[in-house]
Amino acid sequence: MISIKLEEFIDTKSLDKLAELYELLNEEKLSAKDTGVNYRVISHWDDKGIIRFSRENEEANRKFSFVDFIWIKVVNELRSFGIQIPVIKKMADDIYEPLPMKELFDNFVNHLDALKDYEGEDKEEFLNFFQSGEYKTADYDSLPFKFNFLHILITEAIATRKSVSLIVFNDGEWFPFIKENEHLYPKELLYKKEFHSQVRVNITDLIFKFIIEDYLIEYLNGLHLFTPQERKLLYYIKEEDYKKVFVIFKSKKQEPLEIAKSKTAQEELIRILREKEYREFILIDKKNNEFRIREGEPEKEKPVKERKILVENKRPGAKRKFKVITVKE
Repeated sequence: MISIKLEEFIDTKSLDKLAELYELLNEEKLSAKDTGVNYRVISHWDDKGIIRFSRENEEANRKFSFVDFIWIKVVNELRSFGIQIPVIKKMADDIYEPLPMKELFDNFVNHLDALKDYEGEDKEEFLNFFQSGEYKTADYDSLPFKFNFLHILITEAIATRKSVSLIVFNDGEWFPFIKENEHLYPKELLYKKEFHSQVRVNITDLIFKFIIEDYLIEYLNGLHLFTPQERKLLYYIKEEDYKKVFVIFKSKKQEPLEIAKSKTAQEELIRILREKEYREFILIDKKNNEFRIREGEPEKEKPVKERKILVENKRPGAKRKFKVITVKE
């Protein structure tokens, strides 16, 4: 990997969200079938050392985490572009390397003013940990988790929704590229990106492209990439239960957009949702019902219906055999 200080590029502001993300991203819930890649191919990649999922279960029912899923998708795309296994093996060695926590924390200490903008219930305790110097003697090897470059890149893509890519050059060198922070990269690296042949796999695109598939529903809910109303809208599109969708944007300079039913409608809708530049969606379903969502508006709770039913009275000594109760629907 071309040497860069990755910690300078990370812009995840919530400490609590980082902890929750780590736990969710590493929970093994997916099957080989869910990855869309043949299990024998995955096993071959495993033998070659280009994927590093858990080896606790060597049988065919081995489970994969969301991190495994994204990396398998990355490898599959790289192979489709003709990138050779030794090059991907070199990338895997770098991207799975545990992050040097003490060095990262040294960098944080040099930017404590920026840390004041972070969010989280344990914010004060977190800041005291650095200000007291305790982090210098902490036993990082005993931590129950190990962050690597892949964790950070996926977390960055989820937290910021910005473009996070892996760029591979024809000489085998590679580096992670975050468009939003292009100004932080050294000039020689930007020159190579601009003028040398390369293959680019976008991690953000992979996440948003597959996240609404049924087998990823637990991750979709847990990662909070979309509001409940946005998810409802996406499923209307996914099930093709609509006639038209109209988008009204925040900027008055941008004309309202009509999204007709098509094969690319879902991709276009996800792009608009990811960029959060809309003010309102208006969906017309097949029965001509109108469904609206507004940016930042919480989903309204449905009114609770009540009805009375007759049930057996099992209370000891009761004079009546039956009683009437009220139930909510």
